[in-house]
Amino acid sequence: MIPKLDYVRRFFRVKAFLMLVFSYMLFLVCGGIVFMILERPEENALIAELQQLRIKFLESNRCVKRNSLDGLLKKALFAGKRGVAVLNAESQEYSYDFTSSLFFVTTFLTTTGYGSTMPMSDDGKLFLVMYSFVGIPITMLLLSSITHRLLPYVTHGPVRHIQARWGVSQAQAALTHAGLLMALTAGLFFLLPATAFCYLVPEWSFLESLYFCYISLSTIGLGDYLPGGTHSLAEWQGLEFAISCYLFLGLMVLLVVMETLWELPQAKALIRFFSVPQEGKINGLALDELILTRDSLPPLNLMEKGPSKKEPQYCLPTFTIFPATSD
Repeated sequence: MIPKLDYVRRFFRVKAFLMLVFSYMLFLVCGGIVFMILERPEENALIAELQQLRIKFLESNRCVKRNSLDGLLKKALFAGKRGVAVLNAESQEYSYDFTSSLFFVTTFLTTTGYGSTMPMSDDGKLFLVMYSFVGIPITMLLLSSITHRLLPYVTHGPVRHIQARWGVSQAQAALTHAGLLMALTAGLFFLLPATAFCYLVPEWSFLESLYFCYISLSTIGLGDYLPGGTHSLAEWQGLEFAISCYLFLGLMVLLVVMETLWELPQAKALIRFFSVPQEGKINGLALDELILTRDSLPPLNLMEKGPSKKEPQYCLPTFTIFPATSD
C-alpha cells in the first residue's frame, strides 16, 4: 500500500505536469500574438508598396497586359523559391552544380533545410525522400556517437578538475563548467562567425549575421537569409563549402553543450519533478535499481521442466552499496 505521502507527491507531480503543458500552450499563443503585432504592419506596408509599383508599371507600359505581367511574376516567384536565378537569368549561378548539390544535401541531412533550393523533378523528390529516410538517422547517429566520445574530455574531465582545483561540490563544479562552456560556444560559434559573415556579406548587418548563425545551428533554417547573390561563382562555392563544415561542426558542439546541460543535477531534478513517479518501491528504492541474483534463479534442470514456484529474491547491485568514488 502506497503511503499517504506518496499520494501527495503523485498529486503534486500530476498538477505540475499539467501546469507545464498549459504554460507551454500559453507560451505558443503569446509567441503567435507577438509576431502578429510586430510583423503584420510590415507585411501590410510591403503589400501596399507592391500594389503601387504594379499600378505604376502598368500605367507606364500600357502595351503590357495585366494577365501577362501576373503570369511573369508568378513564374519568377516559382523559380525563385526553387533557387533559380531570377534577376539575372543568364548568370552562371546554378543550384544544382556539384558544390551547390553537396550544400543542399548537407542542409537537409542536418535538418536545417533553408528552403532556398528544392527538387523540381518528380524523380528528385522521390530520391530525396528515400535518401533522407536513410541519411538523417545515420547523420544523427554519427553526431551522437561523436558527442559521447567528446563528453569525457569536454565535460566530465573539466568538471572533476574544477571540483578538485577549487574545492567545490560536484553540483557547483558542473554548473560552473556549463556556464563557461556556453559562453565559449556563444563566442566561437555565434559571435565570431557573425562577425565573419558581416565581412563576407557586406549587405548584412551584425544582427542579420547573428540571426543567420542562430537559425542555422538551431536547425530552424528559415531560408530568408542566405549568403550569395553578390559573389562570384568561385566565391559562392567556397562559401557553400564553409557553411557545410560550419553546420556539422556547430551541431556537434551544440549537442555536447546540450548533453552537458542535461547532466546537471539541477536539470535532472527538474525532470524528475515533472516525470511520473514509479509504481513500486521497496524500502524507498525504485524497482529498476534492483537486480536478480544468479543464486535467486532456479536450477537449469528445473527451468527446463517448468517454472519454479519459488519467488526470485531481489538484492541491491554492488554500485548502490559501494558508490564509485571520483578520481
